[in-house]
Amino acid sequence: VNDIDSGSEFSHSKKSKSNRYICNQCSNTFVRKNTLKIHLLIHEGIRHPCEKCTKSFSDKSSLRKHILTHKGIRYPCNKCPKSFSIKGDLKTHLRTHEGIRFPCNQCDKSYPEKRFLKKHLLVHEGIRYPCNQCDNSFSRKNYLMSHLL
Repeated sequence: VNDIDSGSEFSHSKKSKSNRYICNQCSNTFVRKNTLKIHLLIHEGIRHPCEKCTKSFSDKSSLRKHILTHKGIRYPCNKCPKSFSIKGDLKTHLRTHEGIRFPCNQCDKSYPEKRFLKKHLLVHEGIRYPCNQCDNSFSRKNYLMSHLL
């Protein structure tokens, strides 16, 4: 168990078998402790509003990225009509045209983005969230919550 911030209601966070930090509120996982700390702001309800529109964000870096959408600078894809306000998003998008996939080393699935593979890998860690109303169990807490709705 890793102490994230003493005094916080989220003060203890488990580390998974794959050496990742697990949010004790929603089971999202993170490689860095600091990324988990930023993520925890979502659960604390702290928001950073955009001054140009009605959107708000749980962390300042997401707000800074969003502000770029209001500046009108676009990075167009040279293979399709899409364009992006963040250069890194264009780079990620270009992988879809190049056929670059991120394969799971434990099964035959592959994903167009690394973040999708990371979420999938939780399936192989064996952590399950059982439904108390039927025999189903889920690899992520939010899947269980959706099932219960």
